Amino acid sequence: MTEAAPRFAAYFKVRHHEMDALGHVNNAVYLHYLEQAAIAHSDALGFTIARLAALGGVFIARRHEIDYLRPAAAGDTLQVITWAAEMRGALAVRDYAIHRHDPVAGGLPGDGFLPPDFAPAGPPLVRARTHWAWVDPAAGRPRRLPAGLAAVYLTERRGVPGAERGDQEEG
Repeated sequence: MTEAAPRFAAYFKVRHHEMDALGHVNNAVYLHYLEQAAIAHSDALGFTIARLAALGGVFIARRHEIDYLRPAAAGDTLQVITWAAEMRGALAVRDYAIHRHDPVAGGLPGDGFLPPDFAPAGPPLVRARTHWAWVDPAAGRPRRLPAGLAAVYLTERRGVPGAERGDQEEG
């Protein structure tokens, strides 16, 4: 992976009721994993839904692109890696890679943020991209991202004072 923005990982254990008729994770279930990983990533940066609303907007999914490469089944632990790929105007593009994860062999990062040199143990099961719009909930219309918001998502935050709250670095 060569993405410049810091990567965040969320983990999900596949449940039996998430299977399709072939015994694989249902395609629609992957959307839930992607959305939950995006929410967890924002929360880890200090941008909870309440804080985003206080900034005057919410992220609304406009487009999903998903490549299903390999199946996952009940009992698998999935590592959903996500990162901000682009943020400009009212647009936020988020990329994802889903891998099978062995929780015994590889522990889970405490804060969800992966080290820059992290490499998944195996090939991806899914690659995805979501185009989000920053929308004024009262007007229902897209609006420009608040000043400084993109920098928090696109810049390495580990080890920066206040990073856990999504504060801007002084200077």
